[in-house]
Amino acid sequence: MNDRKGPLFNKKILITRNKEQAQSFLTKIRELGGEGISVPLLTFACALSEKDTVRFRSQITDADWLVFTSVNGVKYFISYTKELSKPSSWKVAAVGEKTARFLQKHGFSVDVIPEIFVAENLAASLAPHVKPHDRIAVLKGNLSRDTIKKELSPLGCEITEWVLYKTRPNEEGIGLLRTAITSKRLDFITFTSSSSVHTFMQAVKDEDLSYLRETSIVSIGPVTQSALQEYGLQSVVPSKHTIEGMLAKMCELAKERE
Repeated sequence: MNDRKGPLFNKKILITRNKEQAQSFLTKIRELGGEGISVPLLTFACALSEKDTVRFRSQITDADWLVFTSVNGVKYFISYTKELSKPSSWKVAAVGEKTARFLQKHGFSVDVIPEIFVAENLAASLAPHVKPHDRIAVLKGNLSRDTIKKELSPLGCEITEWVLYKTRPNEEGIGLLRTAITSKRLDFITFTSSSSVHTFMQAVKDEDLSYLRETSIVSIGPVTQSALQEYGLQSVVPSKHTIEGMLAKMCELAKERE
């Protein structure tokens, strides 16, 4: 596509997600004629100690279900289990299409994917498939909610939550954010997690709030949207809770403003 004719031509779009994960987002924005500005607000690190890793590896093979709530959860799961013989009896549930594709890329069959990519829908999609006493391992980050456990425990399932990675503020990205906000030249601000929202809001100043309220904010899904509402900020959410959905929503908004 010719950049000068792209639907996001001349639009400056702030991307707040992790540096590695932001690359495909930046590429797609360029293909649509826009300018992506990356301010990676979060970094990730292993959460399990050496002792906990040994315990995890010894217990995870007993699970009937593996439930992944993010691509990061898959990445860290693979790093902890790369030398482990994987039972063929494992059944797998993924919170969304991207997580499912990443699992499939690494040789896992995915049995359950919700139509709407949030934890509540993942739990609802899992419920008809699980039986009492099924052992369910939820693979998550330290900031993930306990929705799966709350929703499925009443069904008699044995649920173990494994926090495989930690989410931390990225000071370099926060510095870049201050520069981008000070410029006051953004057309869209995008958020792909509630943790990035909270880190963002801790970094901005009170005098920035009026500018933020005048700038179009796009959230990947309703949980992220709710996090923004806690700070009095409104955002739009695409019907499909993916990066592709966010891009389509921004193209739609840009066209409306022509």
